[in-house]
Amino acid sequence: MTPTPLECPDLEVLFSELESGEHGPALKHAEHCPLCTAIIEEHRLLEKDLYRLADPLPPPDLVHKVMARVAAEPPPLRRELWTGVSILVASFVLGLGVLLTNDTALSGTGTALARFLVDGKALLEALLSGARALWSTAAAPVAAVLALLLFSSLFGIKRLAGNGPTPSEA
Repeated sequence: MTPTPLECPDLEVLFSELESGEHGPALKHAEHCPLCTAIIEEHRLLEKDLYRLADPLPPPDLVHKVMARVAAEPPPLRRELWTGVSILVASFVLGLGVLLTNDTALSGTGTALARFLVDGKALLEALLSGARALWSTAAAPVAAVLALLLFSSLFGIKRLAGNGPTPSEA
């Protein structure tokens, strides 16, 4: 004999007993009543669907997309600058440490520096004299070669650097 809706307990009572976890008369009735069992099962499925809506699962390719974006993003300029400066300082400190701990290297460096300062004046005068003589005899070809060298260097650097972001992208 199937119970009629009049014999079934109130849904609020049934759901409150279900939520509290106590096995009251409404749940005892639902164990034997197919209508109440169906309502409880429907409520359980609806609750499960609502939890799924509140916390959806990420798409299966989320990790690959994130890793691709991380790989595509260059490291911040500040980080590269600090890395370069720290390498430069570490190299300088290491070289200075080797120089100060090795007497032969220190005396050789001192001698080379003194020789450079003594001979540097004569070298500078000779280079300036040669530049003046070259400029007075062949100013136009020298200027053209220097301009060609300057522009080819600038265009080469620009090509190596690539196209940066436009001002609207930055």
